Amino acid sequence: IKTTYMNLILYVLLFFTGAAFGSFVGVIVDRLYIKSYIKGGSVCQSCARRLKWFETIPVISYIFLGGKCRKCKTKIGAEHFWIEMAGGIFAIASYEIFLKNYFLAGSEKSLLLGVVLAILFALLFIVFGVIFNYDLKNKLVPTNYALLLIIIGLAFEAYKAINYQTIYGGLTTLFWLDLFSGFLIALPFFLIYTFSNKKAVGFGDILVYFGIGYLAGFIFGISVFLLSIWIGALVSLILLYLRPKKYNKKTAIPFAPFIVLATIIVMFLQLDIIGLSSLLF
Repeated sequence: IKTTYMNLILYVLLFFTGAAFGSFVGVIVDRLYIKSYIKGGSVCQSCARRLKWFETIPVISYIFLGGKCRKCKTKIGAEHFWIEMAGGIFAIASYEIFLKNYFLAGSEKSLLLGVVLAILFALLFIVFGVIFNYDLKNKLVPTNYALLLIIIGLAFEAYKAINYQTIYGGLTTLFWLDLFSGFLIALPFFLIYTFSNKKAVGFGDILVYFGIGYLAGFIFGISVFLLSIWIGALVSLILLYLRPKKYNKKTAIPFAPFIVLATIIVMFLQLDIIGLSSLLF
């Protein structure tokens, strides 16, 4: 019973920590390229009233305020609630699937590595959240966050390269594919971008694929590439069918959200869509 109680407390803390990062993502998306998202407290975007502390509690404040400003009653965008929820779920899933063993191993080295990875996952969620929501809102991938994603991806790749003997069992074919996975995963979209005279896809999407290639590695990078295209095609068809007046074949639809969504699905499910792992191991 005591263990169950402690686990429950841990998951609640993880959820609200992740939700707080989600709230921060919402602030960044609202203020990016406009004003500092570090300085200044939160305000209602309608009446400009500075919010009280109890109005800024992730998830809880939105529910108890009914999704409205306490003073002017203007609706608060539901995207803020869902970003916070996503942050909480991402934090719990990251701990359970990727981080738990590092913190339970008992050695100082394992604990230190777990802390470093936890920081990287927190940073990764912020980057994913900003790219997803900013592109969805403005049809533009923020270049500085795409570059930050590349840096995170290279950090993961550097760790794998340094520990290649443990991870790959030596200089295997998969090691070399992972070493160039960013270029390989981004190459198809780069070719489309080049031969379509920069019209068919955005350069920001290429940068995102480049970062994802190193973050996920070659096998899972291929899965992300395929899954993102399938999700994008399915959503596009649904929009064309349900909202023909607003969407047509020439309507530009932001693609980075599909890449981010596909990456999260592949990462947490360890999804190898075409079974490359069986061919390369």
